[in-house]
Amino acid sequence: GAGPFPAVIGLHGCAGMPDTTKRKLVDELVGSGYVVLLVDSFATRGVEHACTGGYSDVAGMRRSDAYGALAFLARQTFVDRQRVAAVGFSQGGWVALLVAEANSFEPFVDPSNLGFRAVVALYPLCKGVVGRLVIPTLILVGALDDWTPAADCSEKIDAWRTDGVPIEQVVYPGVHHSFYYPELQPGRTIFGHWLEYNEDAATDATRRMREFLKRHLN
Repeated sequence: GAGPFPAVIGLHGCAGMPDTTKRKLVDELVGSGYVVLLVDSFATRGVEHACTGGYSDVAGMRRSDAYGALAFLARQTFVDRQRVAAVGFSQGGWVALLVAEANSFEPFVDPSNLGFRAVVALYPLCKGVVGRLVIPTLILVGALDDWTPAADCSEKIDAWRTDGVPIEQVVYPGVHHSFYYPELQPGRTIFGHWLEYNEDAATDATRRMREFLKRHLN
């Protein structure tokens, strides 16, 4: 259709964006009426992965990528520029939280009331976020996550809520890092951390993500 439609910018984890990753988020959201723009921060830069070291440099680069994607979507006639959200996974979840921070707006983006309206972060690196969150945010993380611990988010959640912005967190008992992707079944150790798909958590996360986006974008 002609739109304009609400849109979601997808931000991958530290290992990049394989085809299975692309397909799942598209399948979950396009059918619900969202334009989905997947941002691959690594391929054209020749980066194989960014899972070891140099996190702060990567985060700054990828935050700029997210805002560049927002500026691109704002120029598309089929996109409602006032209804754009960011959804990120692991390192991408961290980047999503960074765009939810105060004073994170990139100078090259048209400042005329353009910005993200909501953020969904699945198993993000919460300890890497130092500022307060100023847009509605949903955090979904497993209790047994040994890479981006749920406790790091829980410790900050009350401070993030002080300005009355809706900040929601769901912690799934018995669930590990990267629970969203079926290709991680059975689970395995990657870069010294245990990653494992969990169907119940993934199904619930999809439901909550859709409800959250509908509430804040529609």
